[in-house]
Amino acid sequence: MLNILYDHQIFTMQHYGGISRYFASIQSGLEKQPDIHFNNGVLYSKNYYIKDNTYLPSYLSKVFLKKDRSIQKWNRKYSEYLIKKDNYDVFHPTYYNPYFLKSIKKPFVITVHDMIHELFPEMFEPGDVFVNYKRRCIENAAHIIAISQSTKNDIINILGVDENRISVVHHGFRPQMSVTSDLTDSEKKQDYLLFVGDRKGYKNFPRLATALTPFLKRNPEIKLVCAGGGAFQSAELELFIRLGISDRVQQISASDETLSRLYKNAMAFLFPSLYEGFGLPILEAFQNDCPIIASQTDCFKEIGEDAIQYFNPYEESSILNALEEVVENKQKALTLVNRGRQQLQKFPMESCIDKTLNIYRTFGQKK
Repeated sequence: MLNILYDHQIFTMQHYGGISRYFASIQSGLEKQPDIHFNNGVLYSKNYYIKDNTYLPSYLSKVFLKKDRSIQKWNRKYSEYLIKKDNYDVFHPTYYNPYFLKSIKKPFVITVHDMIHELFPEMFEPGDVFVNYKRRCIENAAHIIAISQSTKNDIINILGVDENRISVVHHGFRPQMSVTSDLTDSEKKQDYLLFVGDRKGYKNFPRLATALTPFLKRNPEIKLVCAGGGAFQSAELELFIRLGISDRVQQISASDETLSRLYKNAMAFLFPSLYEGFGLPILEAFQNDCPIIASQTDCFKEIGEDAIQYFNPYEESSILNALEEVVENKQKALTLVNRGRQQLQKFPMESCIDKTLNIYRTFGQKK
């Protein structure tokens, strides 16, 4: 029996999110392996993906762990206790805090999701500790999982890590629930373009909004819908006023089911990031037959290949031209959708789980 220990970090930090979903999906796959046992190192979490898989029952947790600060404190204590107990073969921290280095005695594997902080330091606070945390984890790990070849290349180029210490394991994708093709009245008033997730910094949202303005003004029946990412902030609202598109941009806090409907009914999904480590929304759009218009980054080209209409994310004219080529050409949009269906087949969740399990087995046997 191979014993895998995870820690609390990402399940404490996120209620929803790509990284916590990644770990929850792997754990779900391990449950089906007769020779594998795992502990996720969590006393209690508000995370959507593991809400039924924590140590304390929810009714006790709601009494004793009401505040997020208390949840973080006791989850860390619980993870530290399990690490010191040493009853595992491989440890897989779920984020980069290296608190465990002082007490760990077994091999650990770290997943690196991107090198955004290292490549775009100007977009983060000077006191951000996670660049240091990540480097320390990478230097001490028995093995490193990179979620794309692009991310592996960045780890090698930035930190000088031996490529033999890194395995590329793409995110797997398990098709979500099927949804009806119709949005509710509150979700869809007219045709729309879709943007998903956070809008800060390297996500390149202000440039996207600026690039889309001529198109939106020529097509008053079309809106830009932003799913997730929180309500628009004051600087964003001011940008919309200056561009003259305040009535053309809408923000929706979307559940997974609502998000699927938004993809399915959108004219196109726009992904203008300057950099990503993988780009899970690409696979979500593929599943829901939504044509994708995205940055010509190495990562997106690796994941999307010829199933995406690419643009230069630094040039507003390139963004606008790519958009017009897709939404004004139904055959082009259909071609992208058909290619997307085929491309999605290259990222089964089973492959992600199997490759990760092989890494656990390799380093769990090196006693």
